[in-house]
Amino acid sequence: MAIEGLVARILNDESIVINRGSAHGVKERMRFAIFTELEEVKDPETGASLGRLELVKARVVASHVQENMTTAEAEPPVGPASFEDPTQHTLSAEMIAVSLHSSGARGKLDVERSEMAGLPKAAPITVGDRVRSVEA
Repeated sequence: MAIEGLVARILNDESIVINRGSAHGVKERMRFAIFTELEEVKDPETGASLGRLELVKARVVASHVQENMTTAEAEPPVGPASFEDPTQHTLSAEMIAVSLHSSGARGKLDVERSEMAGLPKAAPITVGDRVRSVEA
């Protein structure tokens, strides 16, 4: 079961406090998505609401869990950008291609462009933004 809460405080540009802690099931290294809800999406067959589209602003990792609150840090980047000193690493074109393919780089879909709604730019994280635990 996902744990849901809110951003309670912004400590700096790398750390926030969430209003959920060990009393709510939070554990160290648990991952959370900070998100905002967008417009409602309707089922094209029935017209029934499918819910509201969510836009993830950031992902964070619990670093210090207290009874009723958790300090969480920005999730570290993945891939070549996460090297501490990129000048100390040399990658061949093949290694880069494999890295990009396995690190979540996505291909394009053949879609009807006139039906693309697009996603708005995410606003900065603010106190009161919603958070939800996510699987690793």
